Amino acid sequence: MNTAARMSRFVTAAALLGVAALWSPHARAQLIDRAALDTAAAETAARIRQLGSTVRSRPGGVLGLMGYGVVPDGSANAVQVTRGSAGTEDADSVFSFSQFGFGFTVSEAFPLFLEIYGAYARYDPRYAFTGGEASRRIPTRWNNFTTTAGVGYDIRLTEYLYLRPTFNLAAGYAASDARLLAGFIERRTGADLPFLTDRHVNVWGIGGSLTLAYYDYRPERDIDVELRYTQILLQTFGDTLPAARGRSDASALGLWTRLRWPTGWEAFGRPIRWVLEGTATSYLGDQRDAIGFGWAVKVGGGIEFDIGRYEIGALGINASRVRLIGRYFFGDKGVTGISTGLAVSF
Repeated sequence: MNTAARMSRFVTAAALLGVAALWSPHARAQLIDRAALDTAAAETAARIRQLGSTVRSRPGGVLGLMGYGVVPDGSANAVQVTRGSAGTEDADSVFSFSQFGFGFTVSEAFPLFLEIYGAYARYDPRYAFTGGEASRRIPTRWNNFTTTAGVGYDIRLTEYLYLRPTFNLAAGYAASDARLLAGFIERRTGADLPFLTDRHVNVWGIGGSLTLAYYDYRPERDIDVELRYTQILLQTFGDTLPAARGRSDASALGLWTRLRWPTGWEAFGRPIRWVLEGTATSYLGDQRDAIGFGWAVKVGGGIEFDIGRYEIGALGINASRVRLIGRYFFGDKGVTGISTGLAVSF
């Protein structure tokens, strides 16, 4: 037998042995496992690519949540909504919101109105990674930071009634926990983690508000009432996550009231006052869908100290009164809660 024939028989025998080995139970299991792993890897990769769109897990997405923060609230405080409490099964598992800020009129002689508010929101949408009949929930927490500044002018209509148009500018930034962690690692080590650092949203906004205010101050009691409509248009910019780019309308109509009267006690050489407050807000823009409820009411009360004699302040602006307030919060779809606030009057 020549060399070519012997080589042909050797290759044929080797191929037959290989086929037999592949069809052994152990080899078939390995092939099946490898195929399953490849399929699972492909599905997981596709799911991971979809994480960029997590900021739109609810209608309105991250821009809607930012809209909730950029609208100034005269009773700024903290709110937390747990999963399902907004009335739907796909509600955010956790939505925590805090807003703080202030607004004031410079003087009666120069009735320029200035305001600035800052807000922080943290929410935890849930996403299901399924494989066959099994599924599990993976939390992806996001953090929103917003600030809103306003300049207005008080137009006196009657002795107690004022009309106040205000021009507002807003800015916001949203990032996942992973993005914030990656930024920290970059600052400490110089490592570049683009697959994490690309997950953020930059927002700016422009708009305004119109307020009809009633202020009636007398020795026996003080009454404050403000009816305010606010609309701020938000727009993403810069290196915003592609899935989150777009525009949003943050609109709200709110009624805020406060009643104060003397307790008969004194502190810091001035009278102490009882305080009752109430607000009702209807969310008319995209934040309505993002937060899961369309209206909210806050009612509460507390105590107020007059510290005007100490002239605490700066740049010619001194604090006159400090209030400690507790509030009960409720809205449609069964949303309820409590909050506390510290307020200062200038």
